Amino acid sequence: MSESSITLFALNTLIREATQTKFPLPIWIRAEILGMQVNRTGHCYMELIEKSEDDDSIVAKSRATIWAYKFSMLKPFFETTTGTTLKDGIKILVKAEVKFHEVYGLSLNISDIDPSFTMGDMAMRRREIIKKLKASGAMEMNRELAFPSVPQTIAVISSETAAGYGDFLESLNNNQYNFLIKSTLFPAILQGDTAEQSIIQALENIYKHKTSFDAVVIIRGGGSQADLDCFNGYDLAMNIAQFPLPVLTGIGHDRDETIADMVAHRSLKTPTAVAEFLIDILLEFHAYILDLQDRFQQKVESILLEENLKLNQNVKDLHHYIQQYLTEEGFVIKEYKSRLVASVKNNIIVNNDFLRNSTKQIQFQWKTILTHFRRELEQLGDKQKISLKKILDAEKENLKNKEKHLDLIRPERVLARGYSISYANGKAISSVKNISKGDKLTSLISDGEIESVVEKTSNKK
Repeated sequence: MSESSITLFALNTLIREATQTKFPLPIWIRAEILGMQVNRTGHCYMELIEKSEDDDSIVAKSRATIWAYKFSMLKPFFETTTGTTLKDGIKILVKAEVKFHEVYGLSLNISDIDPSFTMGDMAMRRREIIKKLKASGAMEMNRELAFPSVPQTIAVISSETAAGYGDFLESLNNNQYNFLIKSTLFPAILQGDTAEQSIIQALENIYKHKTSFDAVVIIRGGGSQADLDCFNGYDLAMNIAQFPLPVLTGIGHDRDETIADMVAHRSLKTPTAVAEFLIDILLEFHAYILDLQDRFQQKVESILLEENLKLNQNVKDLHHYIQQYLTEEGFVIKEYKSRLVASVKNNIIVNNDFLRNSTKQIQFQWKTILTHFRRELEQLGDKQKISLKKILDAEKENLKNKEKHLDLIRPERVLARGYSISYANGKAISSVKNISKGDKLTSLISDGEIESVVEKTSNKK
């Protein structure tokens, strides 16, 4: 065993004594919080680090403790002054006692925190983020999007239970103009370490349905400056700036605007103000439509008046032209009339002469024709007389012959020759079929009648 060796405890004791000698009083230390935990008794345990400015690697690390009685005073003072919470990732300037324990090693017992250092670092970080956004051209990207003239469907990023969300819906849905705007909630955490990523996730969910919405609204409804620090992140700012829909913010803060406000299409103080802005957009469009309607009506009335004046003037001009035309045509008509009358008179004279000559010719021709027809009728009459006489003589001879024949067949002559005519029931009997045994018969003969009764009938075979 080497005489120069010592025990670990002895080494740590030397380190503790050297530390007490080197750092007899508390010193101010610049560091970044890597991790932080507050136990149930109120003690705060931190892990502090320092990063390389070249590659962001950790070059130093140490434990730190803020005892409960100190932490209960330092925390609210720090948060009130800086507007942000003590959390992972922020840089702090702390006053601490350098302690070394043989078992627990090096530790820093924090007794004070300088908020101005953190504020300066936050301001510097904010400036760097803004500078980076400007360099990339992202600051104006969302603002350059055209905001719809008639927003009807809005995607809302908020907490469902947030009072600001309730105020937004109340103002939007119960507006005095009865404008209808449909809103869809995409829930997100709007406070704490996970808030930024939660809002980004909500934006990504909206992006999947981007064609269904006219704009995006991010509302929170107030809170401390520390609560709103999540809206100063670079990643969230880039997501808002590059989003394809206009993004409105109504976070509800009265202090300096957040970076999210700066890159949004428009920043409004409260959720209610966002709703009123949307209603004002519709009201402006409604006013534009009414104005357009009035201007259209006025234009139509102006055109009608102008056209009516033109029409009246045209009517007057037409009346004048017609009068002038009629006057001119009157002279022409008179001339035509004079010519026509002269022509008619001349035609009448000529036609009268023609008619007189024609009449004489017709009278002469008719006399000749009538004389000819008279002669023919006289000759025809003579011929007809001779023919009629011959016909009459022949008919007279024919009648004489028929009279002789009729005289021969008269019933009296027939009966005188020995024939008789029998009647039964007043009818002449022509067949034995028409009489029966016992029928009474009356028979006519040349000089009287015979009554008889049928005893028997027979047919000739």
